[in-house]
Amino acid sequence: MSLKKFASRRPGLAVAIAAAALMAATSAHASKVVKDAQTGQLRAPNAEEIAAEQAAAAAKSAMSRTVAQPRGLLTGKVNPQPVTHANGMVSMELDESTLQYSTVTRNADGTLSFDCVTGKDAADAVVKGTKKAHAHVHAAKEQTYEK
Repeated sequence: MSLKKFASRRPGLAVAIAAAALMAATSAHASKVVKDAQTGQLRAPNAEEIAAEQAAAAAKSAMSRTVAQPRGLLTGKVNPQPVTHANGMVSMELDESTLQYSTVTRNADGTLSFDCVTGKDAADAVVKGTKKAHAHVHAAKEQTYEK
């Protein structure tokens, strides 16, 4: 069976073959392609398009974290609520927002800062330098590890 006859039976396959050939011809290292608005041709994205896509992905990731309801760490129940037991004790399954994170960041002078924060968002902010951790000091000595 000829390729032309085969492609007419499977138009999706012909498009996939054409897209693969175009990607291989433009750049062996390109992992994404965009459709040019003026020519309609597929091409590698430029720096502005890559930056816009990364910004959109970051916004989507942040949105999904804020919209998602907390899940219990033990059972995975959505939005766990406090439970009052027969003896009066109150317990509650904790979610990810209560986790404690230890972070280490390198300062401009080369020293390391160790911080403890509550929650993944706070830990990310400290590591990225967009937020300072609360004043919280551990009584630990600086250690060097040599063999």
